Amino acid sequence: MTCCKECGSTLENVEVEAYERRQVFDIPPVNLIVTEHKSQIKTCPCCGKLNKAVFPESVKYPVQYGPNILASAIYCKITSLFLMIEFLSYLKTLWE
Repeated sequence: MTCCKECGSTLENVEVEAYERRQVFDIPPVNLIVTEHKSQIKTCPCCGKLNKAVFPESVKYPVQYGPNILASAIYCKITSLFLMIEFLSYLKTLWE
């Protein structure tokens, strides 16, 4: 800031008295990570039985969401609930 907003006098050699702070919090852009798991399928040449390898315990479906997406969804749901409660509280004050 170089001059007074009121009278226009120079402020270049005036010592700073204090600072007013403002902070902006944000989350980084989401980079989707896809991990593909493959389960081998083989047919026994002796008896003809189809054999399938097992997937990791946490992989139960052909396509599913990971724990970070689940956590983000829960956060958004809770945040929207709090916003709705605040909005309803505001509406209540209008009729009081």
